Amino acid sequence: MIPGIIVEFLERASVAVAATRDRNLAPAVHRVSAWQVSDDHKEITCLIAADSTDHLLSSLEDNGEFALTVEQIGPHETYQFKGKFIDSRPVRESDQAVYERCRQNFVEACLPRFGISEEALRRFIPEPALAVRFQVHDIFVQTPGPSAGRRLVRLEE
Repeated sequence: MIPGIIVEFLERASVAVAATRDRNLAPAVHRVSAWQVSDDHKEITCLIAADSTDHLLSSLEDNGEFALTVEQIGPHETYQFKGKFIDSRPVRESDQAVYERCRQNFVEACLPRFGISEEALRRFIPEPALAVRFQVHDIFVQTPGPSAGRRLVRLEE
């Protein structure tokens, strides 16, 4: 299970990006508009922006590996979640609340720091088009500093 303290981090974090790689190990980066931990704390669903779906499903079909990196802007607390692709689906109306929570976290983190209008910040997080669900196997610290890159948790498969 994803530890409770990390689940709490994910609820307040402000920005994320996902990565996949194809069968030739060529990487692709995908803009993440929102994320949500499953009730059993074993999976994460990522809501991916429409302009970031190129090579996503084909890469996941090639090797099934998915990596999500999430940061809380300000303290730069950052973790990477690696795991196996479970499934994907179109975004549903029920995903809207998750999207709004993550977008609001981004706005609140950036507004006092960058002098950009709230409207512009809200536009920076695009509407999601695809939901990707994956089972988390490893969590790594990515916060800048001496622990960056260290495995924090290895979850049982």
